[in-house]
Amino acid sequence: MGTKRANGEGSFRKRTSNSWEGRIVLDEKRFNVYGKTKSEVRQKVAELQNDYSNGTLVDENNITVGEWMDTWAECYTSGVKSSTLERYMQDIRVHIKPDLGQIQIQDLKLLTVQRFLKRCKDVKGLSEKSLKNIYLVLNKAITRAQKDGLVKKNPCADAEIPMYETPKKEMRPLLDNEVPEFLRLINGHPFEEFYYVAIFTGMRESELIGLTWDCVDLDKGTIHLYRQFKALRGKSKTYTFTTLKNKQERSFSIPPSVVKALKKMKLKQAEWKLYYGTLYHNEENFVFTNEFGHHLATRTVFNRFKSIVKKMGLPEVRLHDLRHTYATLAIQNGVDYKTISNNLGHATVAFTMDVYATVTMTMQKDSASKMESFIQSL
Repeated sequence: MGTKRANGEGSFRKRTSNSWEGRIVLDEKRFNVYGKTKSEVRQKVAELQNDYSNGTLVDENNITVGEWMDTWAECYTSGVKSSTLERYMQDIRVHIKPDLGQIQIQDLKLLTVQRFLKRCKDVKGLSEKSLKNIYLVLNKAITRAQKDGLVKKNPCADAEIPMYETPKKEMRPLLDNEVPEFLRLINGHPFEEFYYVAIFTGMRESELIGLTWDCVDLDKGTIHLYRQFKALRGKSKTYTFTTLKNKQERSFSIPPSVVKALKKMKLKQAEWKLYYGTLYHNEENFVFTNEFGHHLATRTVFNRFKSIVKKMGLPEVRLHDLRHTYATLAIQNGVDYKTISNNLGHATVAFTMDVYATVTMTMQKDSASKMESFIQSL
């Protein structure tokens, strides 16, 4: 009569001439492994024993990647901004589930993930940023699955995002002689105050669009930012307030000329409200609106800006370059990097110095030239 096998002990039996089976009980659960030779099966049993000892033993399950992505999105994204969650859901729905959704999560291999990323780049033609976002979502979800004991290892951890040859578009701030021309062209423009505040504060487009009067102190000449206003991904007409890019509120002083521009905007809104009466609606108290009190739209602001720079013969200049223009002007006029970094909402001063290193180097060369001119005049 046989005896009950103890926890952690393995048994082996030959099934056919070239097939062996190994059995082992761990935590009162039986695991079966198979192989062509007894030594192969013995090795697999030893790996199970090792996983059990290290606390990395994983129960078999039939959960697919698609099922887990839905579970992860539902249960593990509660602290994510609504706009970011919207992007996650779109990446899962459009890319991850169609390509990987039917694979059982325990069968997901590194090579499969690598081929998926390559397909996104070469076949779907996705941008580098889009591909990185998709990888981020997949990696986060499978990392969580590993922590929950659904998979032994996360194959995404060792995956490599395919290289892109397209260089990152360089910033193109307006030059000293171009700024006056830009200001001339926006004079009397429907979005004059918007562009003026943008170029002389360095605020992001979403921060400007979402700026509300409670954030502005015209008497003290300060702005306090704690949120931004962005269109939901794939829904250009649906906007929502979200936290700032680095999730860090910031306050900064603004020049008197910017205060003057904001006062002009406030006066415009008062006149519009008086003229249009019940047709005027600005419940959120936005700083920048159209004549009916509606917030400005990203696409409209962008298109109007591109028309302006095209007249200047600078079609390559982006709306975001007004932010770079502010930073460049601030550096050139001696504003310290810590203040500039705070005003821009950068995570660190080092990041600001790295982004605008070229400006600093140019100023250093100019300084050397000026010093040489002085020396030669002696």
